[in-house]
Amino acid sequence: MKFFSERRARKILDDGARQTDETQLQKTLQQRQRILDKVLTSPSLAPYLNQVRTLFRLIQDYLRGDYREIPWWSLGAAATALGYILMPLDAIPDFIPIAGFLDDALVLKICLDMIARDLQNYRLARGDNEENTESQDAP
Repeated sequence: MKFFSERRARKILDDGARQTDETQLQKTLQQRQRILDKVLTSPSLAPYLNQVRTLFRLIQDYLRGDYREIPWWSLGAAATALGYILMPLDAIPDFIPIAGFLDDALVLKICLDMIARDLQNYRLARGDNEENTESQDAP
């Protein structure tokens, strides 16, 4: 089996970002609890819990009109990464023990790296810093 690559993760994010519209953003928010549950129960995704919560807040604030200072591509990539977590038959099917969530974590990490500046700007606009965000998001 060919290992999932960073290049493939970037292509998934880029394709998904280009196809995302406001309806897809709303669908992503509707799946929030299912995605959070999967993040919480996956050892490879759990370290990203705070960042996942930030992505959901960002999408929610965008849809409400409370924060619009972000490129559309970044919103689309965030929605794509979050939605990818729920895909059971993605590059490495989730039913494969341990390895099944590694591609989910890689797609999420690549997304976070690619939109890091936009996330930082969002946190600054909210008056959050990473330490405050993480302590507020602790389960």
